[in-house]
Formats: sequence, structure tokens, C-alpha cells
Amino acid sequence: ALFVGARTFQDDGTLEMVPYSVDDAVDLAYIFALDPRVALVQPRHVALALSEPMPRKAISQRRLAELKKRGAIIGPATQSQILKLLSMQAGAAGPDGIFIVAFASHGFSDDGSQYLLAANSLLREFSTAIPAARIFDLVAKSKAARSLIPIDTCGERVPKQRATAPEERSAAPLIRQMGLIEGQVVLYAAAAGKWAYDDDSRQNGVFTGAVLDGLQCRAGHDRSGMVTVDMLAATVERS
Repeated sequence: ALFVGARTFQDDGTLEMVPYSVDDAVDLAYIFALDPRVALVQPRHVALALSEPMPRKAISQRRLAELKKRGAIIGPATQSQILKLLSMQAGAAGPDGIFIVAFASHGFSDDGSQYLLAANSLLREFSTAIPAARIFDLVAKSKAARSLIPIDTCGERVPKQRATAPEERSAAPLIRQMGLIEGQVVLYAAAAGKWAYDDDSRQNGVFTGAVLDGLQCRAGHDRSGMVTVDMLAATVERS
């Protein structure tokens, strides 16, 4: 799994800060690796590409420390490092697992193609950005039969305020069920030309917050107690 959070950019004269993107990346990595209700990825199989070494929220800082302690790889959110980690994680994903790639950053669309910005990207300079198609291609070439790609980016991001301990549970039954399922799911914060938003109260992107809530069973669950992709997508769409 790879989680990218780009808060600040070298092209800071053009690109505004994305205030909670590092928190978004860390919080998603934590829930996928260390929340026993989810626990789809072992921490040593997690990589984070972050533009800053530390999230803003104290809880996210503690989560990052725990991820590091458990063997997660931490690197800068530069274009070359993101592509390097993406290729490395794609090669490590096995056929019985799931490949997760999450982006929290700026993005833009051009002629129907979407581009995601690394910390050293220049706006509208295509060679410095990361084409979404490149990400999907690398994910498709991995051995993993299942992939989940939440993308919390858009052409612009603007601030917007909005007004229990996990139950211990083995993830093994879920992993066995996943062996019967194949497919790739991409969840977008915004359509082409639209905006994603930040929640200053929660200190996450609005989209990422909805994904986190959905994964923590606020999306509901089926008879087996599992959150399905359709349930997750529906709760993200409503939020």
C-alpha cells in the first residue's frame, strides 16, 4: 500500500497549501494497517510519501510514530520518490492481497486526462506531475487481483469548515473472502473541473474523512459484518 500526502509545494507562488493532506495519508495508512476492524495490510507493507515529516494533528503524529515503529517506509512526496515507491509496492503485492494507493494533494485535468501533483511538481507542467493513467497502469500490472485507489485531489482545494476503542478481531476471515473477489475501485473526491474541500474542524479532507468513516463501519455492513465497496462508495457520495 502507498499513501501520498503533499501539503506544500516548491511552486508555492502558484499552488496553495493543502493543509491536511499529510494527516490524510497517515490516517488512511493507520486504519488500513493498524485498526483491527480493517487490518488489510501489514505495516511493513505500507509506504508513505509525505511532503513534511509530521502531520498537524497530535493523534496523526502518534499514528505515524506507530507506523514507523511497525516497519512502514517513509519517504518524501517528490515525483521520483512516489513513482519509485509505487513501483516497489506494485511488485510486492501478492495475488491473495489488495493493492491500495491513496493520494491527497493538488490535481488538474487536461483533455480528459487527470494529473496528480507531487511536492516538487509545477502546475500545468505535465512532465513534473504524475498522470493518473500511470498509476492505474502500475496497479494493473501488479499481481494483486484487487485494488482500491482513493484520490483526494482536484483542480483547486479551498478550506471549508463543517459544523470508542476498536474491537479486537482477526482480519483472516476477510482475507479469505477477498480471495473470491477481483477488481479495481477508484474513488474520486471531485469530478474533472470540480473542487475538493477541507474540513478545518476535523483536520482532514472532506473526502478522506468520509472514507475513514465508511471504513469504520459507518457505511453500514452486510450480513457477514463486512463493509462492501458499494456501501463505502455510497457513504462517501452522500458525505
